[in-house]
Amino acid sequence: MTNKYIILYALLIIASLHITAQTNQLSNSPYSLYGLGLNNDISTGKINGLGGLGIAMPSNSFINNSNPASLGSISLNSFFYDLGLKAQTNTLTERGGESSNIIANFSNISLAFPITKNSGLSITLVPLTNVGYSISNIESNIEGSINSFMLTDINGSGGINDLKINYGYSLTDKFRLGLTASGLFGKITQTETDYLIYNTFIIEDENNYSGFRIGAGFQYEFSEHTSIGGTANLPTKLNGSKSSTITLYTTDSTTDLTESSESSIDDFKLPLELAFGLQTSLKKYFTLNLDYKKSFWSNTNQTDQLGSYINQDAIGAGIQYVGEKKDYKFFNNLEYRAGFSFNNGNLEVNNQRIKSSTLNLGIGIPFNNGTNSMINIGYSYGSKGQITNGLIQENYHVISLNLSLEGIWFVQRKID
Repeated sequence: MTNKYIILYALLIIASLHITAQTNQLSNSPYSLYGLGLNNDISTGKINGLGGLGIAMPSNSFINNSNPASLGSISLNSFFYDLGLKAQTNTLTERGGESSNIIANFSNISLAFPITKNSGLSITLVPLTNVGYSISNIESNIEGSINSFMLTDINGSGGINDLKINYGYSLTDKFRLGLTASGLFGKITQTETDYLIYNTFIIEDENNYSGFRIGAGFQYEFSEHTSIGGTANLPTKLNGSKSSTITLYTTDSTTDLTESSESSIDDFKLPLELAFGLQTSLKKYFTLNLDYKKSFWSNTNQTDQLGSYINQDAIGAGIQYVGEKKDYKFFNNLEYRAGFSFNNGNLEVNNQRIKSSTLNLGIGIPFNNGTNSMINIGYSYGSKGQITNGLIQENYHVISLNLSLEGIWFVQRKID
């Protein structure tokens, strides 16, 4: 790779890290009120168009963040970089009304490169969870009194980030193993505004979490057309701390008061996660992916104030079409993808699971510059929850854009 491309990649990484540090809201869902928020469904490269599936896919043409073992397939001369963006619109439906909102933000920053002929390494910064909710005009009781506030507004934002390092090694041409290590960190802020006739209370709680998690994965190719994979993420605890600020405003501004405090909060437990995947060629140009994931939330023995954690199952299927590459025919060079995923939820509220399902479509537009560089565009339509037992049904549309670049290392061009 020439020096100018190395400088370009470095500048992209620095700029992306700066932007991501400044903007962290990737959700606007009432269901992000629970626990640490909603799990992030956006991944790298072509994975989004397949519904997040990729446990059995190699990383020979893009960064596959789904399985660390995939890094064992990266070419010795390849350097991959992936920058993702996300835009989402939500429609919330409950008995008595409907509302909509839209958000847009960066979704991931990733890079990957070979270590040896048989091994590779990737570094990815991606949200693990997203928090973004707004609840307005509700009544709440004054602590120690039978009276109520006139109105209360509650807003939440933030989430947990996952700085992940994946390492993969090819033991043979068909069998790969991988290790993953994640540094988890972030904060969740909730602001409650309580309105009395003459006074206004603003209570801001900032919960900070940090922790470390490890996992492993494997991939095995039965043949040129069929492979399997598996991953395991070990259970862990995220250490928590809390800072609170309470401010009182009066109508005459003569008795404004502010009090701050620091306290510890319960550690949040992440469960054991096991996942398995299959990839197989159906015909010459079609590839099918199947993934299944089990999260053992019941073993954490923890509850949310609004519900109970239960074991979660997620399953998905995706298909990809890659035609014969012809430089002079633009549409022959495109890659087409579709996927469907369903999970039965990890939280039970009012004896109802919060289930979700998603339909995904995607297209890959190559740069046609002799590399695997590509613009990956994904669209998802999903539904979460239902209008029963006081729950809210959430329908959402998501557009994802991933700039997936490949640079070629240590290859001297004949003409510069």
